[in-house]
Amino acid sequence: MNKIKKLSAASLFLASVSIPALADNYNVGLSGSYGSFEASGNQTKDSVVKNAEGDAVFPFASIFVEYNKTMSKEWDVAFGLDYIPFSAEIDSRSDTQTNNMTSNDVTGTRSATLDLKNHFTAYIQPSYNLGNGLAVFGKVGYSHADLEIKTTNLSNSGTLNKKDDLEGYLVGIGMQKNIDKTLFVRLEANYTDYDSVSYTNSSGTVINANPELWTAKISIGKSF
Repeated sequence: MNKIKKLSAASLFLASVSIPALADNYNVGLSGSYGSFEASGNQTKDSVVKNAEGDAVFPFASIFVEYNKTMSKEWDVAFGLDYIPFSAEIDSRSDTQTNNMTSNDVTGTRSATLDLKNHFTAYIQPSYNLGNGLAVFGKVGYSHADLEIKTTNLSNSGTLNKKDDLEGYLVGIGMQKNIDKTLFVRLEANYTDYDSVSYTNSSGTVINANPELWTAKISIGKSF
């Protein structure tokens, strides 16, 4: 009888230890990222097609919130939302050139700006615990943003002022290190493949592009 009592007490003790260890929780945090925005495509005017590509690098910050589901001692799955609360300027460029295709040479400044607004990513993040507060994870998600493009060109090159939705799918990998029972840091790399976009400027030039975003991210978060 005493053995049964001792075993029961031991079982209750182990249960009281293991249940909190496997308890689900919420995470919130801040992230700083450096992105490389790349686009390849073409411009078409008067049936003449010109292929083009470009890239730009820019920093941005975001906030995230997650519901973390503990599946076992080794596996966790987080369901999260990452949001950029500020407008992120992808690129701003200008150059001065002379247009020799008119009867009178035209000299002027071409400029273009690309801005991302209201960018959010909903994602699923499974992680594998390696021990000693260290885990590795993968990430898949869906991203959406408001894209604003403004261009001013030479007189016959046309201008563009366009707002559009930018949507695509994200994949990523990273690692997390627990600082203590509630604080953690993350390092990760993500790739987002956005849907193709197409615009026509004021001169009738059709612009098609296939944008992609590569990001390196560091985050600090807190569990509740």
